[in-house]
Amino acid sequence: MAPEHHDWTRHGAGRTLLWWPLSSFVLMAVFPDAGILPIVLSGAALAVVGVAGTVAARMLRRRIRARRAVGAPSSLTDAVGDVVGEAVESVESVLEPAGDAVPQRRAA
Repeated sequence: MAPEHHDWTRHGAGRTLLWWPLSSFVLMAVFPDAGILPIVLSGAALAVVGVAGTVAARMLRRRIRARRAVGAPSSLTDAVGDVVGEAVESVESVLEPAGDAVPQRRAA
């Protein structure tokens, strides 16, 4: 089921551009003589970060779906559970006594 998005929710580059007023204010407070160039560059950098983040999220989502289709574990907890189960089995196989390997104490 697709996640529910509200009409007012921003996606991708639009979401990162919401930080532009704050970043431009901070830049002007820190570097008051820099002019308009840092403000424009910060907006462009935020747009690039937003687009790159959106593309990376889509690629990751596509890769996860492809692995699920192949038969990989559907969640991280399943994968961790498999690893822990194998570790417990290997430890149990080492700890199983071969006969009576541990000497018993005799009653005095």
